[in-house]
Amino acid sequence: MVDPDKLNIDSIIARLLEVRGSRPGKNVQLSEAEIKSLCVKSREIFLSQPILLELEAPLKIC
Repeated sequence: MVDPDKLNIDSIIARLLEVRGSRPGKNVQLSEAEIKSLCVKSREIFLSQPILLELEAPLKIC
């Protein structure tokens, strides 16, 4: 697996954007290691975010 800190996210995004205007279902070449590292890094980022919103009463929901 690629070290998530050394993962070249810009390269992955560029490859994904290359097929933006193509037909649906066009394949993008990503290695299994890149996908796993991307998932690990994404998980770290999501888990570092607060889960709950701190809100004060009264709360009006429209």
